[in-house]
Amino acid sequence: MVAVQLVEHLKIALRPIAGEDGLIRREEISKVVRDLMVGEEGLAVRNKMNVLKEAAKNAMSEEGSSTKSLELLVSQWKNRSGEPSLGT
Repeated sequence: MVAVQLVEHLKIALRPIAGEDGLIRREEISKVVRDLMVGEEGLAVRNKMNVLKEAAKNAMSEEGSSTKSLELLVSQWKNRSGEPSLGT
């Protein structure tokens, strides 16, 4: 399930192909590693990871969406407990 998400939906991984016996051969692992390191698919994965890295960095910044969401959550918890909220 996780492999499907990473490979097909997020497109940030390559999936080795198992043989008919369900085993992944060393040649297949070698091919996937080579594709990741120097192939076109690997370049696409690295580019996508850089985009996601920047998005995460922005979200975690002081003015980012993650920081603001966490501040809002803390404020809501404080309001429920009777403590002063942020900004007061």
